[in-house]
Amino acid sequence: MKIFIYPLFLLLSIHVNLFAQAGDDRLKEISAMAKKDSLGWTKGGGIGFDLAGMGLVNPKIGAGGSRIGLGGLGTFFANHKAEKSYWNNGFSLQLSAQRLGKSNPNQKTGFQKNLDVLRLTSRYGYQLGTGKWFLAADAFAQTLILKTYASNYLTPIDANDKVVAKFLAPVQLTFSPGIDYKPTPHLSFFYSPCGIQMIFVSDDSIAARGIHGNKVTREADGSISKYSKSFFGLGSEFKAAYNNKYFNDRLSVTNGLRLFSNYLDNPQNIDVLFSNNFSIVIFKGLSLDLLGEYFYDHDVLVQKDGNGDGIYQIQLNADGTTTGPDRIGRGGQLTGAFLLKFSKIF
Repeated sequence: MKIFIYPLFLLLSIHVNLFAQAGDDRLKEISAMAKKDSLGWTKGGGIGFDLAGMGLVNPKIGAGGSRIGLGGLGTFFANHKAEKSYWNNGFSLQLSAQRLGKSNPNQKTGFQKNLDVLRLTSRYGYQLGTGKWFLAADAFAQTLILKTYASNYLTPIDANDKVVAKFLAPVQLTFSPGIDYKPTPHLSFFYSPCGIQMIFVSDDSIAARGIHGNKVTREADGSISKYSKSFFGLGSEFKAAYNNKYFNDRLSVTNGLRLFSNYLDNPQNIDVLFSNNFSIVIFKGLSLDLLGEYFYDHDVLVQKDGNGDGIYQIQLNADGTTTGPDRIGRGGQLTGAFLLKFSKIF
């Protein structure tokens, strides 16, 4: 019996090994095909709208006033993936304005800006070995779209209301070569020891006000005696990003953090951009988006509500000084919004 058992056992072993090897080869083939299918370009985006209108004629006491609000959010991406590299590109626009009905003869009319941010991002990475580390370069640009006056209206409210911002005035640009670490497909950490940050104000009259981080020289009384249209910084940059989906893809979470320290001027003052987006699917293609963002740049001034009435009343003079109940100064900007968004991957 042993004479027949040993050859049978040997043949069975060879058959099992060949079957296992064939199975492994098939799994590798399927994995390679899936990986191959994920290579190339992936493009998509989403558009959200903020539209509100209310009109009252002969309103009763305590009924309120008329209002119209327009705005929205647009996000688009184009990402390319190769065997050893990736190139991710993003575009986003946040834009919103409103017009309130007059409640007293002195109230100004016209559209007031609520939000205006245009951003472009790009990052290229090349894999080091077979691990999770990538040699990378990151680029970022931010500006705004609509011309804005010191009153925060889109048209001047009087002869003293001056333009304080418009497209490319200012524009912030950064470029940072560094290392990108991706421990999971949903999480990444990027660091550059030699990031470049630039601010450019294309309009001379806006640059002369010295409110957008461009270099200015001030007199003892605070007035500007000399100005430059640009700012240059060289420093250390750190970025972290997280995105994932939960509850059968009904909740999408996107978080981003950027920190920058300028070696050339007060490196202890860290610039911060912390953004969060929570998207809840209502039904396919339509979602409710909740956005929250914190921004701080030591060189960029923000409006301060000095009297605490919730209204920013600032008159910006030609020499860069301000008059009025409120003021401008250093501080963090908080942004919060919710809106319905239609998304499409294509």
